[in-house]
Amino acid sequence: MASDGSDQDSRWILALDAGGSGIRATAVGRSGKAFAMSRQRLTPLPGPDGAVEFDPEKIWKIVISVTQSLFDKHPDLGQPDAVAVTVQRATFCLWEEKSGKPITNLISWSDVRSAETAARMNRSVLWRIIRLGAGIAARVTGNAFLRTASMLRFTTVHVSCRLKSLLDQNPSFREACREGVLRFGTLDTWLLFRMSGGRIWATDTSNAAATSLYNPFKLKWNRLFCWLFDIPVTILPPVLNSVDDFGMTDPDSFAGVQAPVKALVGDQMAALFGHRCFDPGEVKVSKGSGGFVTINVGPKPRFSPRGLFPLIAWSIGGKATYMLEGQVASVGTLIDWLSSELGFAASPEELDALAEEAVDSGGVVFLPTPLGIRFPYFRSEMRCAVFGLGLGTTKSQLARAMYEGIAYRIREIIEGIEKDLKVHVRQLKVDGGVSRSTILVRLLSASCGIPVLRSAEQELSSVGAACMAGIGAGWWRSEEELRDIPQQYEVFSNPREEELFNREYSRWRLAVHLAHRYSRGQKALP
Repeated sequence: MASDGSDQDSRWILALDAGGSGIRATAVGRSGKAFAMSRQRLTPLPGPDGAVEFDPEKIWKIVISVTQSLFDKHPDLGQPDAVAVTVQRATFCLWEEKSGKPITNLISWSDVRSAETAARMNRSVLWRIIRLGAGIAARVTGNAFLRTASMLRFTTVHVSCRLKSLLDQNPSFREACREGVLRFGTLDTWLLFRMSGGRIWATDTSNAAATSLYNPFKLKWNRLFCWLFDIPVTILPPVLNSVDDFGMTDPDSFAGVQAPVKALVGDQMAALFGHRCFDPGEVKVSKGSGGFVTINVGPKPRFSPRGLFPLIAWSIGGKATYMLEGQVASVGTLIDWLSSELGFAASPEELDALAEEAVDSGGVVFLPTPLGIRFPYFRSEMRCAVFGLGLGTTKSQLARAMYEGIAYRIREIIEGIEKDLKVHVRQLKVDGGVSRSTILVRLLSASCGIPVLRSAEQELSSVGAACMAGIGAGWWRSEEELRDIPQQYEVFSNPREEELFNREYSRWRLAVHLAHRYSRGQKALP
């Protein structure tokens, strides 16, 4: 964290951040900085290849545990002014309306088992007709929503695909949904439901838009998509602003905390807010279990012709701010896998040091795609690939190649967004646990050829969500007041390496295209 207890006064906000690799309870003061935090690691349940699930009850128990631990470490805290909740988006479960008992695990956004469902929906004659009709109408009217719909390709990231796959495999669940027995909720909705003692069932626009079942243009659930995927719209929760009145927490259910919940927001959206990326064109990269390249596109939704669907960054006072986002599905999880499972190093820190030993990758090319590759390819079946291994290849060169691969993948996403939006990204702001890897941040700057600003505050999602709740609690009147709060960044700029990385980047992209063709069953060479 960037600050210590000197920032604390009697007023503070409790920010709960439930990410893919851990759950945090963070205390944020009126300085807009975190001054205390309790964290517990989170690991997915064991399962078949492509499955990423979490136990909803276990996650709730961890939330209680980290919250209680925060109060135990800081017994003078008192009650917070407000509570903010930020979560990994598009992770959902179903539970019984009356008992509140979950009947499914939380199915993560990174779960790729619905790949065939997504492919089948994209191939369906009905969807092709809808896309064709939308495309024709868009040419006539210039309507952005219709043009976006005409280009949309469903992927495993979309809740619609994973939920349909779940209901197709369990017809009794679909019937129970139709009868009104079950409720659907993304992780934010589940946590809000539990911390309110089962009284409140709601979500916000940022989390709703990330499901693909919500229309970000009209700000309501998309009944056409619900019908298309055979998902009863009645199971979907009410949608509020990101900064809103989400009711009071129940102290008997939530570790003695009794405070108003003033903000619900997706984790990447919260990090964008925490970086104060309030202007269109500003970009941040969050590197945790995955890597997320997020760009603010302003008050109107914009689309990418190659597959990025408009998302809502946040909504305050009924006004939405939009964003586009490209994902690297595995960053921290890939580093952990190389460290623990393959035994490259005893820890991620040792892996960093190992990679630092190599002056270059020795011609090794690493594709960081254990969970598939998304924008602009969207191939969930792709897996990691390594090219250029020789008998002289060292462990340090292979470790460096892995970090280079992550940097190249982020560069590829940034270049794609620049091309699709016709913008120029001048700098990157980075956060997240993996941003502590200096070699990765340095390689990212060298690869992209632009400055990279590493936040001194690691918990940008927590801080961003807390700042939203601060607006809801009356601490600040708007985003503009938050601009005046100073932030600390370490700047990385490596222009001297840009020429080298342009040459190596071309080799890396060739490897991506070869692997892409292989994953589709095409011949790589004539």
